[in-house]
Formats: sequence, structure tokens, C-alpha cells
Amino acid sequence: MSEIENRLDFSPNEPTPHETAVGSVSAASVPRYVLYGETGARADWFVNVERLDERCRERGWAIKPHTHPHFLQIGVCTAAGGEITLEGQGHRFRPGSVMVVPPYRIHGFRYEPEANGWMLTVEKGYLEDLLVRAPVLKGLLEAPRLFDLAEPALGRIDAEFVQLREEMAGQRHGRAIAAEIHLQAILLQLLRHCPESSTASPAAGSRYEIVERFKALVEARYREQPLLPDMASRLGISVSQLRLACNQVTGLSPNALIHERTVAEAKRCLAYTGMTISELSDWLGFSDVAYFSRFFTRKVGETPSGFRRAQRFGSVAVRA
Repeated sequence: MSEIENRLDFSPNEPTPHETAVGSVSAASVPRYVLYGETGARADWFVNVERLDERCRERGWAIKPHTHPHFLQIGVCTAAGGEITLEGQGHRFRPGSVMVVPPYRIHGFRYEPEANGWMLTVEKGYLEDLLVRAPVLKGLLEAPRLFDLAEPALGRIDAEFVQLREEMAGQRHGRAIAAEIHLQAILLQLLRHCPESSTASPAAGSRYEIVERFKALVEARYREQPLLPDMASRLGISVSQLRLACNQVTGLSPNALIHERTVAEAKRCLAYTGMTISELSDWLGFSDVAYFSRFFTRKVGETPSGFRRAQRFGSVAVRA
């Protein structure tokens, strides 16, 4: 391909069998996996990388609709192509296509025979820590995306995938550090080549659309300690509708999503600014610094001061 091209207008005119299947089931009835077909716990890890054909060839080149509640996935196609369904909407992909699927998004694949490429799976806890350190990645990773890469970017990313896989497959000293370096190099290349118009927008009025609008509102107002009735009113829905949508899509309550964003900002400020704990408490809309400290400790498992000390001594956890 000679240029990066947005690939969001490839939905077929008629629904495919996958689209019909996705649209006819509730989020609660869709299988939830760690990796497709695996429901049991795995050893502690923060990233997994596979060749596309390793999991789909034995399944007849079809992956049924499912979700990963605690994992982000990024697929990169390097040979043949196929179709991805995201929340009931079908999109064609081809060599060079990149597919970003955030946690909880219902998705499935139909591959052309001999399709190949890479499937990257990133653990949600690690992802949240990474977004605190590098918030610029939010635009790439927080919404479903589908776009194409041109050469030489595709070749560079392919090489990083090869090295990431080698590190994860081996037992060399410092492999977690090396894996994180290759993972972030992949994300950086994708960030630099991702068109702003590549978001796979959900249907208006769907639970995913409600949650995306709610998250945008949270982003604008989380420092005001917003109340749910006001947030729901601004979205034009009831509090019960908001709670239902958030629980179905993310598994979290609306308040938990607000708290998640507040904690992420608190971590960022503690790690990268010179704000005092009192100043940070005021910045985040808390009327009492003691209450902020209790809130942070309950959510993070350590005090704000303890978290700051750990960051400054370089003890950000990286799981091998």
C-alpha cells in the first residue's frame, strides 16, 4: 500500500452470519476469555503475542464473537485478510490493516484461508499503568480502531513483533524489561500512523455509545466530583440506564469509572509533578486531604506518599 488509509467504510450491505449472531445476544451471554478458548487463570503476565494463524487455523479460520474483560487486543494483518465484527458491525481488513479492540468489546473474526499476521494481548492493569505514564496513547487504545499501515512502518512493526515474541518465549535475564521496550515501540509506531478518523464508532443509542459519551463527560468533569443524576441528565438518559450500560459494557458502575479516572490522574500527578498531597487533593476536587488519602489508599493499596516514593525509586511493577 502506498499510503495510510482509513478502513471504516467496508461494512457489507447485508448482515453477515457473524453480525446476526452478535446482534442477537446480550453482552452477558457472550463468552469471556483470557485468550480465545481459554477461561482458566494463567501465570502472571502483562503481554502475550501470537501469530494470527496459530489460533484460527485449527478453528476453520473463524473466531466466534467473544470478549476479553481484562485485556486489550491489537491485531495486525500481514497476509490475506478477512472480516472483523465489532459489536455487530462488520469491517473488512487486508494486509496492512490494524485492529484495536479495547477490553469488554464484543468481537469476532472470519479469516481468509492462509491469513496471517500478529495478535497482541495486553493486560488491563498494565495498560492502565502505561496510560498514566504515557497519556498520549489514550487516543489510540481507548476506543475500537481499524486503519491501515503503509510500508516501511508495517515492516518495522513486524520486526518488533518478532523480537517481542522471542523475548516472551525465552527465559533470558531481563526479558520483562525487553518485552516492555518492544511493546512500547509497537504502540509508538501505531500511534504515529493512526488516523484520527479511524475510530469504529458504535451505533447511536447503543450501550457502547452511551458509555463512550459518559467517559467523554467524565474526562471533562471528573475533577468536579460529579453526581450521577447530573451526569445522566447531561446524557439525556436516566441513572438506571446509565448504570445498566456501564455494567454491561465494562463490568463497572458509573461511580467506579469516575473513581478509576480520578485515581489515574492522581497517579500521574504523584509520579510526574511536584504537587503536595494537599495541592493534589484540592486539584482533584476533594474538600479534605485526609479523605483523599483514604480514598487513594483504598483504591491503590498504598498511601499517596508511598506511591510517590515507589515511583521516584523506579519500582514500577513489570510482570515477567
